[in-house]
Amino acid sequence: MKKKLLVLVFALAFNFSNAQQVTFKQVSESTKRIKGKITSYVTSMGDTINIGDKVKFGNPSNANNSFVYIYEFAALTTPTLASIRAQGWDSEVLKMRISGTKRKGYEVTFTSKTEGGFTRYLYGYEKALSVGELATDRLSRAEAIAKLKESKDLLDLGMLTQEEFNALRKDLTPIIMGKN
Repeated sequence: MKKKLLVLVFALAFNFSNAQQVTFKQVSESTKRIKGKITSYVTSMGDTINIGDKVKFGNPSNANNSFVYIYEFAALTTPTLASIRAQGWDSEVLKMRISGTKRKGYEVTFTSKTEGGFTRYLYGYEKALSVGELATDRLSRAEAIAKLKESKDLLDLGMLTQEEFNALRKDLTPIIMGKN
């Protein structure tokens, strides 16, 4: 009995020690594939995503109303581009892994649930986020610049006070300068 308990404790300790958090910077600057089970990922925007978290799908970026970086697949089938049906879906992250090659670079890819649960979605998080296929509450740098320009126009029209503009500028500066 003691032997079985010792083996169980050792197996659990190994399993937990093997789980890890990776960051966008670690993965993008890596010259070798990062080994081990990934349970948490810190994105390029600084958000942390864990196994079990929900990721919201945004708008398809293809003119044919299909996604470019989000694939749908079932067991033993070839992945196909996800259709517009996935738009707006909150999909639970089931698995994270490192994909890519030394020559092309590495990225974190997610596997998550589909609406019906029988098939899965597969996507490179950063690429899908960059084209709006994944939705986020945070402003991108381009969105922050556009918002600041719009606010400047409203200030010039007298529809915004200097204090309101300065407060907004203070909030948006770290996003625009990449220090968020």
